[in-house]
Amino acid sequence: MSQINRQLIISASEVGEFTYCAKAWYLRRCGEVPQGPRLDAGASYHHKHATRVALADRMRKTGMWLSLIGFFLLIALALIRFAS
Repeated sequence: MSQINRQLIISASEVGEFTYCAKAWYLRRCGEVPQGPRLDAGASYHHKHATRVALADRMRKTGMWLSLIGFFLLIALALIRFAS
């Protein structure tokens, strides 16, 4: 049997880490340890990104609700128009 190259095996926890931050996963995979100002910059970036993602999610939900309300108003307008 041939030896398996450990660099070719990716664990489930690594997949989760990759989906959170591909760059952090890559750096850890290459043996880099984040430290100093780069670590602080990365934490700051992730905080800002999480805030933007949360805002986008709220905007998406608001858009869905407004679309639904608009649809019902359109149906109500059509019923009033054709009932006359």
